[in-house]
Amino acid sequence: MIERKPALDDVEFYTRVDCGYKCKRVLDDTKARALFNKTFKLKLELKRKGKLPIRDQKLLSNSSVVTGIDKEVTDRCNNSTNRSKTALENRMNRIIKNRIK
Repeated sequence: MIERKPALDDVEFYTRVDCGYKCKRVLDDTKARALFNKTFKLKLELKRKGKLPIRDQKLLSNSSVVTGIDKEVTDRCNNSTNRSKTALENRMNRIIKNRIK
């Protein structure tokens, strides 16, 4: 049913990802075709709504330009010993410390 040809578009690619194994290995031909068509229609509807992710889309980079204001704000936040931390801040710090261990 599913041949080893490259997928024509994003809809077909995500359909193969979702049900490709079952269609190739588990189900007989008629059930495999029915499952593939059902999944294809669902993915096509997602694409029409704009909710299907774009295949081969580059990720955003973590690098950004650090300005003098950013450094100043960071220094003020790190050196702010005059104020007491709220219970939520203390809890978040404990969670972060435990997660690192």
